[in-house]
Amino acid sequence: MTTPTDAGTFEQVAALVRATQALPEDRVIRPDQLLFYDLAFSSLDLLDLLFRIEDHFGVVIGDGTLYRLARGDLPDPAFADGGTLTPLGRERLMALLSDTPAAIFPERIATDGLPRFATVGAIGRLVDHLRAPGP
Repeated sequence: MTTPTDAGTFEQVAALVRATQALPEDRVIRPDQLLFYDLAFSSLDLLDLLFRIEDHFGVVIGDGTLYRLARGDLPDPAFADGGTLTPLGRERLMALLSDTPAAIFPERIATDGLPRFATVGAIGRLVDHLRAPGP
């Protein structure tokens, strides 16, 4: 999921971000903006955005999607231990969310807080990933 977001997908996701936050149409939304840090999202805002994305694109974003994508083929104990990412898990999350500044990631990351590190571009890539034809 580290490939660039399709430009059309990104613009549609940006419009959904604007609608979720009731931002004006001319408000510039950039791929590198963090939902929680730059755009002042709350957990409820994220849920609202995900519902809008599911409805708009016809995809399903299940609980733990970022967790599963970052974990990949790693066994669960190698990725997280006791609700916290292992050092390898942190490294995998940082690779998945490569447009998020490294300084944002603390040494200890709770597994239930992974969406806090997502950028608008990462959400666009997630949509592209979910819409891609299966193998």
